Amino acid sequence: MEKLNDRWIKLIGIPAVEFGTNLFYLESYRYDWLVYFRTSFFGLVYIYLMWELVTRWLMWARARYPRIEQTRRRILVTFVGYFILVALGQVSVVWLFGVTGLAGVPITREVIVSQVVGGFLVVVIVGAVYEILYYFSKLKIAIIEAESAQKAQLQHQFDSLKAQINPHFLFNSLNSLGALIGENPRQATAFLDELSSVYRYLLQTGDRELTTLRQELAFIKSYYHLLKTRYGSAIALYREVDETLLDAQLPPLTLQLLVENAVKHNAILPENPLIISLLTTESGELVVANTIHRKSARVVSNRVGLANIASRYRLLGLPEPVIEDDEKFFIVRLPLAVRETVAKS
Repeated sequence: MEKLNDRWIKLIGIPAVEFGTNLFYLESYRYDWLVYFRTSFFGLVYIYLMWELVTRWLMWARARYPRIEQTRRRILVTFVGYFILVALGQVSVVWLFGVTGLAGVPITREVIVSQVVGGFLVVVIVGAVYEILYYFSKLKIAIIEAESAQKAQLQHQFDSLKAQINPHFLFNSLNSLGALIGENPRQATAFLDELSSVYRYLLQTGDRELTTLRQELAFIKSYYHLLKTRYGSAIALYREVDETLLDAQLPPLTLQLLVENAVKHNAILPENPLIISLLTTESGELVVANTIHRKSARVVSNRVGLANIASRYRLLGLPEPVIEDDEKFFIVRLPLAVRETVAKS
């Protein structure tokens, strides 16, 4: 059973309830402050015991109905128990105070009714405070758990994407390398160096949330070298990036996913080359654009790569990328995060 963290509620609430409600009887005490403080002292003892009893019932109800969707049932059970306990407690203590003479006033039917009604009002207010605090604590936990589950799912999707990319890409790269070894050993050596750089980056960025634009561009340079070796003049990459933005950050492998997406969905022919452009804007965005020349046999796409990029931006608290497609160019505008912004988020 979870611990009820209500120390401050007790320290403030119990004296406030007793001394506050007892003021209504000052006139009946004929403004005898000795009687007031005497009844208040014994009242404090009673309220403390009643508070303990009521909160134990509260903890039982929470343990029995802990989930947010059980809130209505938990509140109903909790407050029914409150009213029964308070009614029995108030009637018993008023009778006891009357018998022992501690009440300081004659015990009449009106006094008993007023005590029971007053107890109901207090327990409703205090119970509502407990329930509101409990609800928001559970809501906060639920939000954190949902975000954690979403991050875990996103990481799983990201890992799945990399697992799909790596075998196919490695297979094609090794085929290209095999052809180069016999034809051009020097070019094969350079190709192997770039291939090593690509896979080194894939391993290094596996657990990172963000990387710098400088590192992403260096990776894309190596990745493009492999594509260029395979496709030759049928593919071209242009870069026009503001040097002051090189230390800005973005989720790793974002550019690789977008370049691969362009290669996957477009025909790559020397007479109609695939042109990919990497540009920065004055507003601090990175624009990734590619010409569109769709393959005659449309490639089925579930847009997992684009959805993954958008989700990673969203979970990092960054503005989501903007995607544009006018049938001539496919454009993705990527917000870049400066270090100060990332630190605050």
